[in-house]
Amino acid sequence: MKKSFINIVLSMLSIVGFISIDAKATFIVATFSDPSGNNVNPLFEVNFTEMTINGGWTDTQIGLALEIPYSGNTFADAWFEMTEVIILNASGDTSGGVINFYADGTSINPLLVVTFENGYVDSFNLAADEFFAQNVTITGSEIIGTLSEEEFSFSFANKVILPGPNEGFTATAAFTSSAIPEPATITMLGFGVLSLVRRKK
Repeated sequence: MKKSFINIVLSMLSIVGFISIDAKATFIVATFSDPSGNNVNPLFEVNFTEMTINGGWTDTQIGLALEIPYSGNTFADAWFEMTEVIILNASGDTSGGVINFYADGTSINPLLVVTFENGYVDSFNLAADEFFAQNVTITGSEIIGTLSEEEFSFSFANKVILPGPNEGFTATAAFTSSAIPEPATITMLGFGVLSLVRRKK
């Protein structure tokens, strides 16, 4: 009976897109498509002269639909801020940073908090993952339970070379993040799905 219940929970989680039947599989935590779509409103400045990366999408801007398959929620006109990240060397290794995602119209109780101890940047993306021991953690009000092997990536588009003596570019970006849920988290998500099914009935 207990085994059947667990199989039902995992099957239901698979159906709603939380995880695969294999509880060890990586799944998407949160994602957004490029909210800008043109080079007039970039999300990032990557400056190889000053060796800095700055990024964000302010609360006054619209178009960022933050999808969080982990919780089953989508937030229209969400926004994010990121601490300045330092480019450490010509290979593109970076310092760590913190990225906070918020619902439209609020700057408290972030939906997601992505913290990383180091990462890497090139002309295609800014990213970090546990495979390279970059110590990524994803927390926030939309995250219940414990995740492991977290990773994220901002994929650059619509790049424009920086003017003047600075080497680098501005860019728009899409975002994706993934992780593996711990067993206790899978159980909690299962109970949450079951309660939703009961409510619908």
